[in-house]
Amino acid sequence: MPTSHDPRPAMVEIAHLMYARRLTNSAGGNLSCRVDDHIFISPRYLGSKQQWKLAEADVLVYDKDFNLVEGDPARLSREGKMHFSCYGRFPQIGSVIHAHPQYLTIFASAGVPLSPVNQYTEKFGDLPIVANLPAHSQDLADGVVAALEPLEAKLDKHGLGMILAWHGVAVVGHNLDDAYDTLERLEWSAQTYLLARAAGLTLEGHLRS
Repeated sequence: MPTSHDPRPAMVEIAHLMYARRLTNSAGGNLSCRVDDHIFISPRYLGSKQQWKLAEADVLVYDKDFNLVEGDPARLSREGKMHFSCYGRFPQIGSVIHAHPQYLTIFASAGVPLSPVNQYTEKFGDLPIVANLPAHSQDLADGVVAALEPLEAKLDKHGLGMILAWHGVAVVGHNLDDAYDTLERLEWSAQTYLLARAAGLTLEGHLRS
């Protein structure tokens, strides 16, 4: 399987960081990246059965047409449809992360958008909301793609995130580092917003009253 770079060591590191930093939980989440003509994706039950202790050997590998190259097809992440749909529609996307972050999950549960709170999140704008659609479904995958389509010009420049109502979040980036950076920035934004509201503070007029 020729590739210019094997992303599996980085996937292992980022999976561990996500769990340690409460960017996801044992209830679910998954990550993938596209390198050359291959897609690398985390396995099913990474949270509930492995507590995000991803190993390189766990990662499934698919070709550009989404045919399995390495791994057990029964272990494909249940949100694989979301990942493959994003790659199939947007050539700019090199990584997809689905997660249940501690603070962003509050916005997901309420089904409300999050606005920027500082300079390093301003580029993302208000996070779009994907309707409450069945987890693991093609409908959810299609909803994520539809939420990204109006933002495609931004996607050319940097990663993007969206809130999945009653579920969690999805972020995309040009590569794995970009997607992880987007996820962490947005989670800090959610935490900042909630703590500011609890303290009775208004953040430069960017937030809803």
